[in-house]
Amino acid sequence: MISSLKKNKVVYDNIQYEFCKVKNIKNTIVRLENKNILDELELFEIKSFAINVNKIMQYYLKLNIDVDYINFNSLEKVVKLLDPEDLKLTTFQIYGAYSKRLLRIRQNKLNVEKEIFSSTEIKNIEKLKKKRLEIVIQEEEEVLKIRKALTEQLYNYLIDVKENITNIGKLDLLIAKADLAIKYNAIKPSINEDNKIYFKDLVNPNIQRILDSQGKQYIPISIEIDNKITIISGANMGGKSVSMKTIALNLYLFQCGFFVFAKEANLCILDFIYLVSDDMQDINKGLSTFGAEIIKLKEITKLIKIRDGFIALDEFARGTNPIEGRLLLKSICEYFKQYNSISLISTHLDDINISDVDYYQVIGLKNVNFEGLKRQIDLRIGKDKSSNGVKILQEYMDYRMEKVSKETKVPKDAINICKLLGLDNEIINIANKLSE
Repeated sequence: MISSLKKNKVVYDNIQYEFCKVKNIKNTIVRLENKNILDELELFEIKSFAINVNKIMQYYLKLNIDVDYINFNSLEKVVKLLDPEDLKLTTFQIYGAYSKRLLRIRQNKLNVEKEIFSSTEIKNIEKLKKKRLEIVIQEEEEVLKIRKALTEQLYNYLIDVKENITNIGKLDLLIAKADLAIKYNAIKPSINEDNKIYFKDLVNPNIQRILDSQGKQYIPISIEIDNKITIISGANMGGKSVSMKTIALNLYLFQCGFFVFAKEANLCILDFIYLVSDDMQDINKGLSTFGAEIIKLKEITKLIKIRDGFIALDEFARGTNPIEGRLLLKSICEYFKQYNSISLISTHLDDINISDVDYYQVIGLKNVNFEGLKRQIDLRIGKDKSSNGVKILQEYMDYRMEKVSKETKVPKDAINICKLLGLDNEIINIANKLSE
C-alpha cells in the first residue's frame, strides 16, 4: 500500500474524495434486513451509496494491488434499479418509469391541478380539490406498492451492500496506516516468538513535532528487552517517563497492525499492555497517585496469571517514602519473575539490586560540565529575560539510554539541577553540608 500510495497519489486523492461522500446508512440497512418497506429517503441513501461504491471500486481496480481481504462487489444492478430512467443523478424519487398506472395517475393529477388554477368558481374549485385528493390517495397507494417492490428487490443485494460497507472501512484504514507510515518514516517490525522487544532509534512523533516547531532536536531512544524484567534508572528530568510512554505507544500501534516509529524493530505479540504512569491520580474517586497505582497493580496481578503481556511501571511507589518504595519495588520484581509477561520499570531509587534483571540508565546530564552550563544559563537569561532555565537545561539533557550493571548508582543530579535553575544558594549550601 505504501508503494502504491507513492506512485498513484491522484487515484488515492480521488478515492478519499469519494470516502468523504459516503454516509452512514447502517440504520437503513437494519430496516432492509428486517424487510421494512423503505421510504424515499432511505432508497436515496442506498442509491447514493451504490454510486459511491462503484466509483471507489473503479479507482481501486486501477491501482492493481492485491489485498486479499478487500474485495468490492459491483452495485451496478442496484444503481440501475434505483435509476430506471438512466439519469445518472445522485437524486431519487419514485419515477414514472416504475409503473404505467403511476404515470396515468400523475397525469390525471396534473390535469386537475391545471383546472383548479384556471377555474374561477368556488364550488367548482372545491369539487376539483376533492377529486385531486382522491387521485393523491391513489398515487400514494401506487407509490407504496413500488416502494415495497423495490425493498424486496434490494433485499437480494443486502449481502453485497454490507460487504462493501466493510470493505470501505478496511480500505480507509489501510490507506490511513500507509499515509501515517510515509509521513513519519515508520517501519514494518519483524516478529519474534521469544518474548523479546527491540527498538532502534525509536521516536514519539507528537513530541518530535513539538520540538521541531521549536527548532529543537529530538533524540531517539534504543532499547533491547530480552529479559522478563528491565529497570530504567536515572535522575529526575531525564526523560524516563517520555521513554516509557514512547515504548508503550509504539507497542500498542504494533498490536493494532500499524508500522512503528523507529529505524528497526523486532517485537513479540502481546495479550495486553499496561502503562501505570504519573497521571493515575483520580481526585473524583478519592485516590492518591499511590492508591491508584495499587488498584492498577491488583488488575495486573490477576491478568499475568492467565495472559502474557507488557507491563510498564513508571516511577512506581513515588507517592510513598523511599524505604518502603524500594521494598515494594523489589517485591513486585520478584513476583513478576514467576510469570512470562515482560515488565519495564523506571525508578530514580538506588540499590534496586535484583538478580536476573536487565538495567538501563538514562544518560541525562552525566557528561555535562555543570559549572560551564551554569554560566551559559546565567548569560542567556541575563540577555533575554524571557529565557527559561528549564528549557535551556532540556537542550543539554541526553535522553538516550545505555545498558548498565545493577551496581551502577543513579546519578545525583538533583542539587546540581537546583543550582542550575537558580535556587537560593543558602538552600543549596545547606543541602551540600547535609550531604557531606
